[in-house]
Amino acid sequence: MGKLYSFKLDEEKGIFFVKVGGFFKEEDAKIYLSEFQTIVNTINPSRYKLIIDASGQEEVAGQVVDDIIFVLKLYSMANFKKILVIIPSSPTSRMQVINCVREIIFPGIFVDSIEEAYSIQD
Repeated sequence: MGKLYSFKLDEEKGIFFVKVGGFFKEEDAKIYLSEFQTIVNTINPSRYKLIIDASGQEEVAGQVVDDIIFVLKLYSMANFKKILVIIPSSPTSRMQVINCVREIIFPGIFVDSIEEAYSIQD
């Protein structure tokens, strides 16, 4: 089985693009968090717009909900110029994300498509 996520750093456009999809288990979430943090440690996040494409995200295992909250806090604390999240198309995943966001102060903007995310100016 392939990776459930990918990272793309576009230094010229100032965009850090993250794509997540599939069914995340606890071990997948831990590896994702580690790799994400490794990349963030090599850049100045305040110069980048973070776009997270979660449209293909499926329901996550129960214990991973805490990891979603943690990663949303991580996105916030990294001080990106702007955070845009393309909401999951799965109704269950969408509800999980909404419930997680209600538990924290999250500065991100939720959008419906990649095109919408790219169209929002800094």
